[in-house]
Amino acid sequence: MQEQFIIFAQICEGLSNIKSIKEKVNILSRYLEELSEISLPIAVTFLSGRIFEPESRLLLHIAHNTIMNVLSTITDLDMKEVHKIYLQYGDLGYLVEHVLSHKFTRALVDFPSLSISDVYELLTKLACIGGKQAQSTRKKILLGLFMRCEPLEGKYLGKILTNELRIGISKGLLLTSLAKAFGADPDMIQNALLVNGNIAKISILAKKKMLETVKLKPLTGVSYMLADVMYNSKEISDYFGRDLIVEAKYDGIRAQVHKEDNKIKIFSRSLNDITAFFPDLAKAIISIIGKYRIILDGEILAYKNDRPLPFHYLQRRLNTKNVTNVNTDLVPVVYIVFDILYLDEELTHLSLHNRKIILDNLKFSLPILHADWKFASSASSIDLLFKQSKDLGYEGLVLKDPNSEYQLGMRGKKWVKLKKELDTLDVVVTVAEFGHGKKAGTLSDYTFAVRETDESSKLLTIGKAYSGLSEDEIDELTQNIKSIAIRSDGFRIWTEPRIVLEVSFDGIQKSERYESGYALRFPRIKRIRSDKDVNSIDSLNKVIEIYSRQNHSFHDYINFK
Repeated sequence: MQEQFIIFAQICEGLSNIKSIKEKVNILSRYLEELSEISLPIAVTFLSGRIFEPESRLLLHIAHNTIMNVLSTITDLDMKEVHKIYLQYGDLGYLVEHVLSHKFTRALVDFPSLSISDVYELLTKLACIGGKQAQSTRKKILLGLFMRCEPLEGKYLGKILTNELRIGISKGLLLTSLAKAFGADPDMIQNALLVNGNIAKISILAKKKMLETVKLKPLTGVSYMLADVMYNSKEISDYFGRDLIVEAKYDGIRAQVHKEDNKIKIFSRSLNDITAFFPDLAKAIISIIGKYRIILDGEILAYKNDRPLPFHYLQRRLNTKNVTNVNTDLVPVVYIVFDILYLDEELTHLSLHNRKIILDNLKFSLPILHADWKFASSASSIDLLFKQSKDLGYEGLVLKDPNSEYQLGMRGKKWVKLKKELDTLDVVVTVAEFGHGKKAGTLSDYTFAVRETDESSKLLTIGKAYSGLSEDEIDELTQNIKSIAIRSDGFRIWTEPRIVLEVSFDGIQKSERYESGYALRFPRIKRIRSDKDVNSIDSLNKVIEIYSRQNHSFHDYINFK
């Protein structure tokens, strides 16, 4: 009985109405404990906000409009009426529940109830559809799936399809529930997830009492060490007071390269397998690295004539379904290596300086490059290196404590980024408007949002930007936004929250105009972040932190004057 999808939906519904964290953990842990080894990893993956495991290359791009079209078939309502109902609820899951509660079309056959594995298998089938008839085939499968759903099942199927579960389950709460379900040490299960970023696999190991078997090894993505931000060279020099390892801050995609035998995997920062986007890089790595079992940390850059290309060139790779020789010739890439986690054995416990020595003794050739690094400690030497980095076309500097171990999943001041602009935010587009003059006919004005909290999926608008992108990028965004449109009033398009932008700005001020309560002053689009999704954008917490720091700086300036 626990394997039925209706039970999953009932659990989600119950959790969404409970505020007590303790009560949520109790309910969720009891549910997880009773699931089979087949259903457990699926349920955990769904609850973590994913459809497929991070190592899977499957993608499910089902637009809101496609789902609404299928729902109109079920109810005999036209699309305008379906849109009106959607606006009433503002959530596609609630729309599906409403439609299924009033459906007129009936299945000719009484299907057995859906299990959680049935749902996963059908979603996998949807992700694998290709060819000229792909869209119509997707609609047929979705129609059949919705027809088998009870209204509550449909509600949570809709939420899963659109990555909008929103039931108040953070990653920490999910891990705590897994630990309680299977009598595991919470710290042990947290550490296991850092070493193996696949929560579905961790859930099975917890059930089997085998968490101690989780070891760092090639071909399994591990959590990255992350850098904090500091804003001037004197602040950095005063804080550390000694020599630091200084590297350029690259404008590319952070990537782990894993090799074992003749197998290569390249993982993004969110631990998605992106090997298929860089077949030329993968092929070269096998021949260059040779016999080693290895895990490298570095950055993939679009690179030509000994200089990095702007990030949007790299996006052409990420936006291409089938990477061919033509794509690789147009957008050549290099992999710049700045750390090593594994070389026939784990190295994360070694100091960064020792890891650098090991790394520098490895012989690489194009398209693999060693990151250039130097020692610096004074503010003046850091400023000089910052200027040199910018002159070479990089973003700035990353400064690292030479004694630091590689701390999986940690962000702190062992590594710091030097940013001389106020800051940037990663935001998601929610509304796009048609431009005027030269931009007429294109969607060139973008309203964007941040998350309410680091753990929440609720989006709060914070600004609008229309500058910073090239004509090609605007044309590309116009096509992408139209393909994921929710509705339109002829002047603007409300879109699924899929397109992530990095925006810079001159300041932040309080404002009643936007849902967040804040507005960005003179926002400019720095780049499109195709390597990130809505779960990776910044939250209101960061906005408030920047606002507070900005105000301190302003008051210091006034007092100084």
